[in-house]
Amino acid sequence: MPEDAPTLDLSALDFRPSWAKDPSSAPPLESREFREPREPRGPRPDQRGGFSRGKPPNRDRKEFRGPPDRDKFSGPRRAERPAPPPNPFPWLRIAFTATAPAVETVAQQVRHTGKTFSLFDIARILLRNPASYTIDLTSAPKQPEGPFYVVDVDRSVWLNRDTALRHLLRKKREELYRAETVEIEPPKGNFPVVAVCGMSGLLLGPPNHHDFERKLRDLHRERFARLDFETFRSRLKMERDPEVIEKWRAEASKSVEYYPLEGEVPEKLADLAAVERHFDTHHAAAHLKFLDLAPVPGDPKTTAVDPALAPLLNYARDEEERFPLRLAQSLSRALSGAGLRFHKSANRTTFVSASRSRHLNLEETPVSDSIRKIIETIRGKKSLRRTQLLDLLAPAPAAPPAESPLPAPADPARDAVINDLLWLTHEGYVIEYADGRLESVPQPKNPPKPAEEKPAVAETVAEVVAPADTAPVVTTEEQAPAGS
Repeated sequence: MPEDAPTLDLSALDFRPSWAKDPSSAPPLESREFREPREPRGPRPDQRGGFSRGKPPNRDRKEFRGPPDRDKFSGPRRAERPAPPPNPFPWLRIAFTATAPAVETVAQQVRHTGKTFSLFDIARILLRNPASYTIDLTSAPKQPEGPFYVVDVDRSVWLNRDTALRHLLRKKREELYRAETVEIEPPKGNFPVVAVCGMSGLLLGPPNHHDFERKLRDLHRERFARLDFETFRSRLKMERDPEVIEKWRAEASKSVEYYPLEGEVPEKLADLAAVERHFDTHHAAAHLKFLDLAPVPGDPKTTAVDPALAPLLNYARDEEERFPLRLAQSLSRALSGAGLRFHKSANRTTFVSASRSRHLNLEETPVSDSIRKIIETIRGKKSLRRTQLLDLLAPAPAAPPAESPLPAPADPARDAVINDLLWLTHEGYVIEYADGRLESVPQPKNPPKPAEEKPAVAETVAEVVAPADTAPVVTTEEQAPAGS
């Protein structure tokens, strides 16, 4: 397993309670609380002093009934699906793709356990681990309006180069440039009012100062680009407090100069605009990529993306958690390429396993007595589980006393049943689901024509490697939740 493979445990797909998975964890009967049965009630006195005989009250008498209080009995309403956010990019296409380490981890667990898992349940487990999938952004065919700018420092995705460049500069500025604060001449004039940013609290200066508009636009571009500029301007506060005005004068009497850390004679850069131009010329090309397909890692809520893309990605992930159709489609192709097999149940649910399911005809195929007994037991009982099969074919010996220092001895009979069952599941004759249910593959409705010679089924555990089946076509009808 690769070192960067995410931690995925398919045993979480067994949704039974712990006492059903392990009967030994069930509380003993003597520790359970039982209530004494109640004595039957006798006749109850009515309002007239007599005793009623269980007849319903007279519906014509208003004192026994009142108007129904509908608010009292109305429970919480079912949460409605949120409306999708407005999409200004009709060319945008969003897909969910399982990462290669996640696919390898799932394939190894399926092969090792020999069990059969629901494809959609595996997709839901991957969604719980953001490191196991990516959200891929592409453009629709014949609509090449969707180039994406990807910053390699944090793999963030942007639609505008200037926005991506400023984000990259914030990540790399301290690494590439040195800042020095120098004293300058304080501003002169009469300034009765000072503008303050209503969201950050930064002092921007008097509106009639020559540098006010530049500072206002720089702050909007650096920290609040997601807001419309006029909306951002409307949130300014005007302060007339003399202490606030003096504080601005003290800040305005200082200036920050920047110097590149590379080069023998560093060039002085007067402000951030000069830093942006220098960074764009000397460093941007090495860290900013222009791609037609942009993978966004994991959860978009914790990943830096263009402000215009964030609500679309959040909505797409919420919809995928509700019904992981897109991730299941990509996962089916990846697991098929890894050599796993697929089949659909009677209710159109797609399952994945390590072997192709096939029917074992006990009348035509010679098998050992132990194999035959397992197949007949599974076919004779519905919803049989592994633990129940073991108890039927090889009952567990009595456990040693709790104070005994000796461990429980191994049971060769139970081990033999487990080995035979493991061989049957890997050969595809028996299906063992994630919750432990066992199912013998039924005879196909249209069996193939008999061949001249049929190989006998081996009586020992054998390893068979078969070619991969074609990935199933997953549709929205499959496992769709109610109300979709």
